[in-house]
Amino acid sequence: MIKLLINDDSKSDILTETSFGGLPVKEIGKNTEWPSCRTCQAKMQYQGKIKTDIGLELIFMCQNDPGLCDEWDPEGGGNKVIIVNSENLEFFKPLEGESLLRETVYGVNLIETDADDYDSARENWEGNKRQVLGQYDGIPSWIQGDETPECDCCSKSMRFVAQLEEGPDYRTAMNFGGGGVAYLFDCKEGKTAKFLWQC
Repeated sequence: MIKLLINDDSKSDILTETSFGGLPVKEIGKNTEWPSCRTCQAKMQYQGKIKTDIGLELIFMCQNDPGLCDEWDPEGGGNKVIIVNSENLEFFKPLEGESLLRETVYGVNLIETDADDYDSARENWEGNKRQVLGQYDGIPSWIQGDETPECDCCSKSMRFVAQLEEGPDYRTAMNFGGGGVAYLFDCKEGKTAKFLWQC
């Protein structure tokens, strides 16, 4: 059984749900520092959030000099995942920089399909294939080979959370090298997460 992430334009209340684009969230009353790229030191762009059993996993990726800041690498410092609790949340904006946000918001429906793997499930999807935003849980479908990261706190292979497509519209799509695919992993024990992409 494959769980597809399907775009749902009708979803508007997405404070505590999986979504892409728009504003990130933080716990009410807590100061949250907008993450910066380790290479260029500039603020990263917010990509979206995935709801898991350990919280909402917020994905940020450097888009200041695409391709030059190792934003594809889980260890390169060109991306960052922040995990926040799923309750008592509010949206927050960067203090400056419109380019730090992707204005178009994509809500998500989680649809279970009877398929052996993600590629088959995506191919057999009866709707518009571009509305498939990825998969949740399951087994990653690698483009360039297995790059499952290790957790920094326990040195074990991290748990696969989601595989993401760039998005339904090229004008508002996430940038995974042009037609690439991204992968999100986490560790329940350390409550940490890592992100990477391949193309």
